[in-house]
This record gives sequence, structure tokens and C-alpha cells, in this order.
Amino acid sequence: DITSAWQPAILDKLVSSLSLQSKEYAVDLGFDTFDVNGASGTVVSYEGAGKPNVAWLSGLTLSDGSDVARCSLTAWVGPLSDVPHLMASCGVADGAVTLSIDFPTRAECAYEPSGVYEEPTTREAFAMGGNRKDFAAAFYTEDLIAWRDGLLGLPGAQNSPLSAEEMAAQSASPLYLDLRLPLTDDSATAAAAACVKASEAWLEWMLTSTEKKRDLPAGAKQTQVYARDTKLKTNAYGMLLRKYTSAYGEAGTGLAAADAGPLDEAYVGGGS
Repeated sequence: DITSAWQPAILDKLVSSLSLQSKEYAVDLGFDTFDVNGASGTVVSYEGAGKPNVAWLSGLTLSDGSDVARCSLTAWVGPLSDVPHLMASCGVADGAVTLSIDFPTRAECAYEPSGVYEEPTTREAFAMGGNRKDFAAAFYTEDLIAWRDGLLGLPGAQNSPLSAEEMAAQSASPLYLDLRLPLTDDSATAAAAACVKASEAWLEWMLTSTEKKRDLPAGAKQTQVYARDTKLKTNAYGMLLRKYTSAYGEAGTGLAAADAGPLDEAYVGGGS
């Protein structure tokens, strides 16, 4: 299946490049291999305590061999840097190819779906504007914005944008997209390539965080980022829980837990 063939190689690259260690969390929950609603799947997970600074990395694959498929990579960065998290998935659902990508940001930025912002008039607005400029220079670059625009322009692409409130709740970045594409090999190939590109961009950020001065000083800053991430991870788990239970019933509860990982980041070596 085109929408899942991309994952093994890039997952191996992330694990080896960042010296990550395998976690048995999905095994403990009985979801390292699983069957739900006629579909079979696997969940693998890793962590990198200390310098690798990966609190959680999970890879999920699921397919019924014909009408339904999902393949994803999710990475939660520990509080030793402000490198964005990674969420990349593609698959087949409801007669379409699906593609979802985001790099959730590590600080409050008050992103607007339009990308248009009024001149700041408060200290808080100035701070958020400063965060947006900082992240745009370091991560959400013009090149990656152009890459996202290219994906939005794929033949037959239908995007489901977030509201400003949803962007805030998910800490969604300007690179967020959630696409439905025509059920063709070309669409599947483009979606798979986008997931690889997203993963490689994230890996580059991780490998150069010290060089690019994205590491955070010990103390209040790390604590603040950790607390924010913990809330964000809880929100993300809730979204997965709703998505998977809607699709797979009661089995979706365990699947969401296995894919999301422990909600307590300290458990997965968040670098604290």
C-alpha cells in the first residue's frame, strides 16, 4: 500500500539518527499488533531521554487491505529545546486519500488561520508576535510555507482548516494541513512523499537544535515548556480518542492510548 510503504525507512532513520530506545508501552496495552473492525495494525514506540530529547515517538500502521488504511508518525519533543513536535499521517478513508501534517509549536503564538495580524497593542500581543517571528525564522520558513501551499494545490485537494480557537487548543502551526485527495495512485504517492518530507524536516531541526541555539536553559523556561506540553498532549490524546472510538468503537480506546503514549511525559524520558 502506497500510503504506508513510506513509514518503515523514515522511522528507522529517526530512531538511528537520534539514538532512540524502544518502548514496550504498546506491548503492555496489547496494541503492538492488533485487529479492529476487520483491519490489522501495529504500533511501535520509542524515547530518547537526555540529549536526544525525544519524549515520545510512535509509529502506527493500520489497513484492511482495501478500503481503509492509516499510517502515522508522532513525535513529542522533550523540554530541553523548543523544536516543534511532529505529527504526520496519511491513509485511505471514505473513498479518499487523506493527509494530515503539523508541527505543533512550543510557545503561545496566537496564530490566525488567515495569517494576518493586527499591530500589537498589549505586552502579551507583542510577546506572541515576537514568538511568531522567531518560529518563522527558525522553523516555519518561507520554503516550508511554499511546500505546504504546493500540497494545498494538489489536484482535487480539499483542506479542512482550523479556527483560531482550534489552532490555539492544538498549538497548531502555520504549516498545519488536513487534506482529502482523490483516490488515485498519484494522490497516495504525493501524500506519502509529504509525510517523509515532514519527518526529514523535523529530524534536521532536532539534529541542529544546539547549533541553531534552540536549546532551552535549565530552570523556569524548561518547566514552563514542560507544563504547556503536558496540557497539549492531553488535548491531543482526547482528539485521538474521539477519532478512534468513532471509527473502531471500544477498541479505539486502547488504540488511542497506545498511539498517544503516556500522558505523563516524565514517564517517557521527557528530559526533566
